[in-house]
Amino acid sequence: MDPLACSYSLAGNGTGSGDGPCGGDKPMAELQWYHVAIASTLILTNALGLRLERRMFISAIRCVVQLTIMGMVLQHIFDAKNPILVLMMALLLITLAAYEVNFNATKRRHVYMFPSVLISMGASSLIIGTFGTRLAMGIDPLRTPKEFVPGMLIGNTMTATAIGLDICLKQLTENKEKIELYLSMGATRWEACRPVAIEAMRTALMPTINQMSIIGLISIPGMMTGQLMAGASVMNAVKSQQIIMFLITGSASFGCLSSVMVSQYS
Repeated sequence: MDPLACSYSLAGNGTGSGDGPCGGDKPMAELQWYHVAIASTLILTNALGLRLERRMFISAIRCVVQLTIMGMVLQHIFDAKNPILVLMMALLLITLAAYEVNFNATKRRHVYMFPSVLISMGASSLIIGTFGTRLAMGIDPLRTPKEFVPGMLIGNTMTATAIGLDICLKQLTENKEKIELYLSMGATRWEACRPVAIEAMRTALMPTINQMSIIGLISIPGMMTGQLMAGASVMNAVKSQQIIMFLITGSASFGCLSSVMVSQYS
């Protein structure tokens, strides 16, 4: 059996027995809705006296409803194993992420911001996610959707893009006179805006870089924990998590860079 496939036993049937090829200990316990109800009572301790009760309650309801709906959709896609459905799901997530960046995550906007963010995030997430998964993990993500990880790539790319665009547009607005002075002295638009773009990129990628630097030292990532709970071997779970972190960093960098570059010429 391919050892890399063992690192993805969470995406499979999750029955990593101790004598199985993946060397796991036991299958993950089957959770019921009353387990979720028990865990939900813990959020009450975070809202007492902070006047966050209403917001906390709404967020908790959204968490349950949204994840339940997504679980039902993903189960259908996993069972169908249809590349078209996988691609449609990825495009839907990218569209929702672009909408979030354009209308909720940033305070300022530029002309054609939504299509530019949509294309930037789509290209970075799909290209890096598809080819990275295919080359680094040796699997076909469109035919084995359980091993495809567009959600993690899109989420991190969305965060980096939102931060980068917000800082970039803010700096362009506040330094308008300075940039116009550079342009009047013969500088190109890129030369005049380059310091702003660099600062925006540095700030936007800092959370991803920090996450990569502390992973395995201060924190154990959720995906690796899930694989171990499902019975995957430790080292294969480690290697797959390393690959995914590199994919996340590449996707966030490319998506943020392309979005910030477009904002300089809008």
